[in-house]
Amino acid sequence: MDAPATLAVIRFGGAGDVLLATPVLEALSGAWPSTRILFVVKAPLAPLVAHHPAVHQVVTLAPGESPWSLARRLRERGAAAVLDLHGKIRSKLLHAALPGLPWATWHKRDLAETVAVKLAGRRPRVALRQADRYHAAAERLVGRPLPRGCLRHHLGPEDRAVAGAALREAGANPDRPFVVLSPGAAWATKRWPPERYGALAAHAIAAGFQVAVPGSAAERPLAARIREVAPQALDLSGRLDLGGLAGLLDRCRAFAGNDSGPMHLARALGVPTLAFFGSTDPAMFDLTDHRPLYRGLSCSPCSFYGRSRCPEGHFQCMLGIDAETAWQAFLTLLAGARRPPPAA
Repeated sequence: MDAPATLAVIRFGGAGDVLLATPVLEALSGAWPSTRILFVVKAPLAPLVAHHPAVHQVVTLAPGESPWSLARRLRERGAAAVLDLHGKIRSKLLHAALPGLPWATWHKRDLAETVAVKLAGRRPRVALRQADRYHAAAERLVGRPLPRGCLRHHLGPEDRAVAGAALREAGANPDRPFVVLSPGAAWATKRWPPERYGALAAHAIAAGFQVAVPGSAAERPLAARIREVAPQALDLSGRLDLGGLAGLLDRCRAFAGNDSGPMHLARALGVPTLAFFGSTDPAMFDLTDHRPLYRGLSCSPCSFYGRSRCPEGHFQCMLGIDAETAWQAFLTLLAGARRPPPAA
């Protein structure tokens, strides 16, 4: 199709999903350099795209806002085409509220695959990475093959300063290097045990690194359990928004975390990343130059996104990864030079 004057790209959440959409923004900007790109997202996630050079305006979804209200605001901003990277009920209703616009939706997976995993207990299979599915939707909208964009996060002007202030308040020494350990994740089966993060923190501290532990206010108990093992770890939970978290990650030597938004943010900043996978499959993402730890048991992956508990009752996909193995993997990242952000 011809380049629209204004394109709306929709991805309401979560944090990792929004970050995985950033390569598409670069691809679209290259294909349609004169097109204004609106990125439609939930307000708390706006910092993830607010400073991306391909995004001309972030349109935030207000809490409880109806699709018809959002459609009116997109019309007022001149939206002439839509790339739907959300593909759920909310964006489908928005489609109905914006009749006549060119519209492309990413293909998440076939219904038969969803039924087989959720109802028949079959293990999920990764036929195509999520970023590749997003890219395919962009190509359908544009109508031709497009060069791939990169997974890349762009900091806001105050992000590093905000992170620096939080580090100083937590008692960090500005002259010593630090690493970031992020024990949180939305689902219980995606969390490596916090006590083992504590052991990893103790190894890093003994090697001369400071350890910063970010997270939401609700994740403070995870940081507390890390500090029971490694009291010198710096608890930053509840102190940083997403912009501040990005500023923190941009300053660190290496990152260790679960399959979560902070893990994708670290990768998007080019930070050497150790990533723990249990109930989900690392094949969903390009982890070139990073270190995924994944046991690949006969029962895993057991879900697309994670579970509230292990369906087998043993949780060996995570409990089978010991702290010494994690430390040796982390050491390889600490020994290497900082790399540019990976390709999507």
